[in-house]
Amino acid sequence: MTTQQDTVRRKYETWILGSIKQTYEATKNLEGDSTPLAAFILVSCAIDFLAGFMCGITSFQPGRGESSRNYKAFVTKYLPQYDADDVYSNIRCRLAHNYTIGGNVGLTHLQPQLHDPKGNRGQKVINFEDFLSDFQAAADRYFDDLSSDDGLKTAFRNRFPLGFADTAQP
Repeated sequence: MTTQQDTVRRKYETWILGSIKQTYEATKNLEGDSTPLAAFILVSCAIDFLAGFMCGITSFQPGRGESSRNYKAFVTKYLPQYDADDVYSNIRCRLAHNYTIGGNVGLTHLQPQLHDPKGNRGQKVINFEDFLSDFQAAADRYFDDLSSDDGLKTAFRNRFPLGFADTAQP
């Protein structure tokens, strides 16, 4: 891995996963009737983060539909056990912007027996712990692919100059 790839991997492992895990821990026990909805949203943001590197965005002002295509491309390639349209529409868009979801998708946590993201047993249900674990495995596969795939390396280099939350943009 290059120094830039190491930098992004560290950001992913500390800033991103750290934020997700802390948020989840603070909300998983239903204290004060809380739920880990914010942790679901943060995983979705993390998917967007890696999708930007995978697809090589060069601006945070993407063309019409580009964010959707990039996000769904990441889910399709690295999270094939999920329906990319459902994750994009229900978690990235509806949950993040309106604290609601649509269709026949349900969100839960601490209930791995209900996890059925494609609805093979009926209703589509995404259990948070499975979603996070699956995302972490997807991120690991992406970083593994990045070390040997020239197309991913080029896309990564295109995205890298946009910076991170803790660094100024060039």
